[in-house]
Amino acid sequence: MQPTIEILDRIRKNSRDNKEEIFTRLYRYLLRPDLYYLAYKNLYANKGAGTKGVNDDTADGFSKEKVDRIIQSLAD
Repeated sequence: MQPTIEILDRIRKNSRDNKEEIFTRLYRYLLRPDLYYLAYKNLYANKGAGTKGVNDDTADGFSKEKVDRIIQSLAD
């Protein structure tokens, strides 16, 4: 299985090069845990990562269990 970052880079390049193309089957990438770890890495580095959101959650509340719940909800 290819790392998600490589897939995202390829999608980014393809969308830039083929502006008229319609991309399908992107939903399946939301079921890959490494996507959430990559997003967390990028978000946590942000100065506002400790600021509570609308549901009183912060980046500090990130965990494997949370990723598993998100993926399971999407799969259901």
